[in-house]
Amino acid sequence: EKIGFKRICADVGAPTPAFVVLSEEDTFVDLTNPKAKEACVQGFMKAVADMKSNNPGLIKSIHGGGGKGTAHLDDPSCPEQTRAAVEKVLVEMNRSDGIYFEQKVNTKGDGRFYQLELEVDGHEVAQGGRFVWFNSRLQKVVEIGLSDDLVEMFMPRDLYQNSRKWAADIAIKGGNNTRATMEGLVFKNEKGEFELQFIECNRRPQVENEALALLQRDAKGNRRYTFAELIMRASGVPAPVFADSTDAKVVLHARWLHGNPDSNGNIAYQAGDILGMSGPRLDYVPAELMAPGEISFTSDPQLGKAVIIADSWDAMCDRASEYFRLRKPKIIGSSSTYAQTMYNLFTSKDFREGKTASNETFKKLDIPTYPERGIMNILQDQIAPTMVKGYRKGEGIDADRFPTPRVVKAMTDLHHSLAQEPPRATPFTAFARGTGTYEDYVAALREQLGRQGGGWVTVAPRDTSQQGNDSESASISEISRKNVEVWGEK
Repeated sequence: EKIGFKRICADVGAPTPAFVVLSEEDTFVDLTNPKAKEACVQGFMKAVADMKSNNPGLIKSIHGGGGKGTAHLDDPSCPEQTRAAVEKVLVEMNRSDGIYFEQKVNTKGDGRFYQLELEVDGHEVAQGGRFVWFNSRLQKVVEIGLSDDLVEMFMPRDLYQNSRKWAADIAIKGGNNTRATMEGLVFKNEKGEFELQFIECNRRPQVENEALALLQRDAKGNRRYTFAELIMRASGVPAPVFADSTDAKVVLHARWLHGNPDSNGNIAYQAGDILGMSGPRLDYVPAELMAPGEISFTSDPQLGKAVIIADSWDAMCDRASEYFRLRKPKIIGSSSTYAQTMYNLFTSKDFREGKTASNETFKKLDIPTYPERGIMNILQDQIAPTMVKGYRKGEGIDADRFPTPRVVKAMTDLHHSLAQEPPRATPFTAFARGTGTYEDYVAALREQLGRQGGGWVTVAPRDTSQQGNDSESASISEISRKNVEVWGEK
């Protein structure tokens, strides 16, 4: 699928980046043996050094995917960088077979490229091309299928037609009998000329297969199901004739992640439990998925998907921005800026004009500093902790039936404390007994309010009155009144 694919490319004359095989598919090393592993690493490093090149590239495993099993190597002539890249791939894949170095494309130009995916159904190249945008870990974020007449937005028509011919030649040479996906990188070189370089082939349907499948209909108007066609092709049934879809010329397959992207393309994933999706259902979303359960950091960070159809690129951007504004995953845990970042992507001027390359998805975006907060965030982050823990330590929810042991102990302690300190006479006491004037009482009260801010004097009587009218508080209203008398006048 990768090393073999590149060799077939060379046989049929299809362009592919320069590469060096570090280990063939049948080369196995016991990586649990430190000496064997070190010898393997040293062998790979020597093979890279023997290239005598400082052109940047990637160390890749034929068993990798989704960004796993791939490591950047910016300077192959640097032993430290080479070791780090090799060890990263070996650790991620836990196997030493099928490892190779592949030179990066457009290194003499601006380094930008668009990733094109073509599906080959047996020997037939399916209608349309799928373009991919990903993060710095080479994990796909957005895939957009375009009908043949819209692909010119990202590459010249003649290069696109050549790429389809090369894909068919590769499929014939390789004896393809499944629905395979061939990936190529489209870029403008240092001379200003467009090039395409094929990098790999996946002989299985991709997760994002719907971004091309929904561009086609059969004779009865039914959508194409990629996995069904896979089985049919493997069983020897020839590829059927499909017609263009009448309601979709652009199909977006967007992945739901839960994390905070930055301008470098890194995504800091956040923990939580997924409950489902929230927001209104939208007619232009034929497929949506959000897997419930705890977010795992050890498996694929993709939580779900959304498939959006449109009849033009601008309409797709409008619908995508509306979708990411209205639809959100319901997650118990940390919030993330991912949805807002995706909204910013589809509303950005560069992306809408087709100027955002596949390897700079988040580079020029306005990245939100903080996640959007909704009612669930407020309930979860502010209300729930207060209910559970209380305003002060130990004053949260008491699971026992009233009167709970904690309440009884607090009442006992309060009775003991009040017995030791009966209320002292105040200016109000003198006024009530007829031995003091009203003016003296008011002057003392104002002095106390100025000293305390009015808290106990104004709030405690009200609370005491409310407790007296509350059946659950009736048993403590008398001692609460005494508490006000003793502490309120201080």
